[in-house]
Amino acid sequence: ISPQDLLINADIALYEAKRLGRNRVERYSDHLKTRNLIIKRTGDAILKSLADDDFTAYYQPQFDAHTLEINGVEALARWMHPERGIQPPAAFLDIAENLNVVAQIDARVLDHALLQLSRWRAADLGIERVSVNISAQRLFDENLISRLEQLDLIPGSVSFELLESISFDDTSHAVAASIERLRKLGIAIEIDDFGTGYASILSLLKLSPSRLKIDRELVGPVVDNPAQRRLIASIVDIARTFGIGIVAEGVETMEHVTILRDLGCHTLQGYALARPMDAQSLIEFAKQHRIKQDEMLLMRA
Repeated sequence: ISPQDLLINADIALYEAKRLGRNRVERYSDHLKTRNLIIKRTGDAILKSLADDDFTAYYQPQFDAHTLEINGVEALARWMHPERGIQPPAAFLDIAENLNVVAQIDARVLDHALLQLSRWRAADLGIERVSVNISAQRLFDENLISRLEQLDLIPGSVSFELLESISFDDTSHAVAASIERLRKLGIAIEIDDFGTGYASILSLLKLSPSRLKIDRELVGPVVDNPAQRRLIASIVDIARTFGIGIVAEGVETMEHVTILRDLGCHTLQGYALARPMDAQSLIEFAKQHRIKQDEMLLMRA
């Protein structure tokens, strides 16, 4: 091996050691080299796609637990890869974080979501709220505040979902101050993936989110696991005490729907009811869903 290749291989091992948290030793391998080449190519493709506006949003409807009417929509980031087609966040999010461009992707998704919200109103679909995931990086972005100040938002029509993996307690003052600025602009706050991260009861009191989203890992076992049902019921009771709405995500079967409704969840989201879809498909789905709901009401009458 040449000295130049030796240095390149050592640098690949060094990068891997840093990626895994530093303070460690990593050995070079051909597998590691291939993996790094893939990461490099993916990173280059992400940067090019940002320049080409290839990041968009898919939309997953959310349903009232009792009536099953659509009561909101979550906007989910998608990458329109020029060769591989539509890619979910798992295909690009980690690399985007390393490139420090998650805030740019968040911004694209928000812009798409705001545009579609105006389309839904124009089409009289009854969809009055859209939720958008927002990273901690984006939460403190002054450009976000400037962008929102230019909009004439109906209060509560846009919700920002904050991952519970943000350590709310460690950054409580900074997070609370940023959230208060957003609230003054009419933005509702939700805590995503609740039950798997850092949020404490104390942080809930400080942040006063509009809604908690119970993580799918907690929701999935409720059909067969009585202890899991009791856990969900406890979360619902805590939320009710603070006047916080509950969204259950990962609703995979109609049995889930029945159990979660009976446990007191307000809103349901998952493949049993609707999968994420592009903007035009959502409009068509919402129209058909409304027709079905009207027919069911007539049958009951």
